[in-house]
Amino acid sequence: MRSGFAGALALLLAAIPHAARADAPGDCSHGRDAALRLKACTEVIGQAAFAPADKAVAYRNRGSTRLSAGAISEALADFGEAIRLGPNDASAYAGRAQARLAGGDVDGAIADFSQALQIVPPAPASVGYLIGRGHAYLVKGLADHAIADFTQAIGISPKSVSALNNRGLAFSAKGDLASAVADYTAAITNNPVYALAYNNRGYAFEKLGRRDEAVADFNKALLLDRSLTGANAGLKRLKSPDRLAEESDAFVLQGKELVDANCSRCHAVGPSGASPNPKAPEFRTLASRHPVLALREPLARGITAPHDEMPKFALNESEIVKIVSYINALQANTRK
Repeated sequence: MRSGFAGALALLLAAIPHAARADAPGDCSHGRDAALRLKACTEVIGQAAFAPADKAVAYRNRGSTRLSAGAISEALADFGEAIRLGPNDASAYAGRAQARLAGGDVDGAIADFSQALQIVPPAPASVGYLIGRGHAYLVKGLADHAIADFTQAIGISPKSVSALNNRGLAFSAKGDLASAVADYTAAITNNPVYALAYNNRGYAFEKLGRRDEAVADFNKALLLDRSLTGANAGLKRLKSPDRLAEESDAFVLQGKELVDANCSRCHAVGPSGASPNPKAPEFRTLASRHPVLALREPLARGITAPHDEMPKFALNESEIVKIVSYINALQANTRK
């Protein structure tokens, strides 16, 4: 009898849905790693206790996480569900646009970015959608359409280094190298650690026959980010002596020494391991959580309490360059 009662009780308990975790939506949106976000988003999607609006956000976040992992078809399905449940969610359309672009559906990407822009009027929130659609136009070979979108984005956000760099690429595609150089220079002025803008300006200088300036830009790009193989190839084309590796390695080492001294009490600053402070993200995840471009400003002005117990400190330009060089090198090693 007791055995039968225990079996019946087990069946009854198994039939009762597990209680929904109140923090699942937060983990879905802000989980420290992809595995946690995927698990939490799937939990929100599968639990009846969560409202359709919560599920729409969970589908969108899971789609973004899957897209970052290269699971394009699964990401597309998630973004589709997010749009079905939240047809006025511009972020879901933009996410599906990125997935479509990654899958080679450029026309679909342009359509989705356009839909996002219909939902969000011209405002700071729309800059990313304009840049995304401009990039899709550039991939399609429609440089003038791309320039129009990037110009509109710059009009809304004049210091958007991404919009400036991308418009430089579009001008370069049209053969207008002078305008391209001007845009790359503006991007570098706004963010002097933007390795890709140095790289792209180096290409433009090379095409213009301005060898010394091209070499200087390729060198600067590689000091900031050794993974930019195009800059390395540019130096070889220009027959510039390869004296950069030792200097770049020194920058990376000095950057590591700076983060060891200032950040390792809270953060995991190496290629593995968990942060001593659970609220402090691992350095190897910084490039995916916060683009390196976005880190320069807080590093320059002094980071203050982004998480508990974080000390306030400010860095000079040379130290910022070294830390960015280290973060880029750490990210490149993590991708291997």
